[in-house]
Amino acid sequence: MCPRASSRDLIVDAAQAVVLEGGAAHMTLDAVAAKAGVSKGGLLYHFPSKKALLRAMLDRRLQRLEEARQLKRVQLPEGPVREITAYVLSLLDRDRNTQRISAGLLASAAHDLKLLEPLRKDYRKLVTELAPSGLRFEQAAVIVLAAHGLRFLEILSLSPLKGKQRERVIEEMLRLADGESTTRGNEPARNRRSVGGRSSFRKVPVSSHRRVAASSSRH
Repeated sequence: MCPRASSRDLIVDAAQAVVLEGGAAHMTLDAVAAKAGVSKGGLLYHFPSKKALLRAMLDRRLQRLEEARQLKRVQLPEGPVREITAYVLSLLDRDRNTQRISAGLLASAAHDLKLLEPLRKDYRKLVTELAPSGLRFEQAAVIVLAAHGLRFLEILSLSPLKGKQRERVIEEMLRLADGESTTRGNEPARNRRSVGGRSSFRKVPVSSHRRVAASSSRH
């Protein structure tokens, strides 16, 4: 039997529904209260301001992302890049509703950048946690930033990548993690080769479990 949702959760559900139905501009406290079936006073008891409600929506998004990462993690074999692979694949799973909610949060945050403070802390914590898995801090940061760059372009409907091309870009991120995980100190990774005097990564096939996982990001 599923536990009964709290009033706070129901209100956050309603706020997300309002954004999905009418966009961020229509997310007023009155609209959310009506959608949740509570009085405005009841809503203000839990969320004294629209900012507080937006923070709760952002907190839920971060929580859902962490849950998705842990779920993806148990589906992957153990290895030095298991953590960052699970993060990239869970972050780039496509879900239109999630993208629309995220777009609404970004639009609201444009008027108050302090709303994004939890994200700043989460990014720093994330890269610090992923680096010990086999990557140097800089490599982990590059991969995380690339994944989030693609994610934000998709949220804003600006990404030029479609279908197979998108899959290949995700696979390249994972290949970068594989190559860099073999690096020890300043020694070159074993999967690198020299091309025109520059270091590059050999085109090694991505393992089957990753290819399947990357393909599952298409909906």
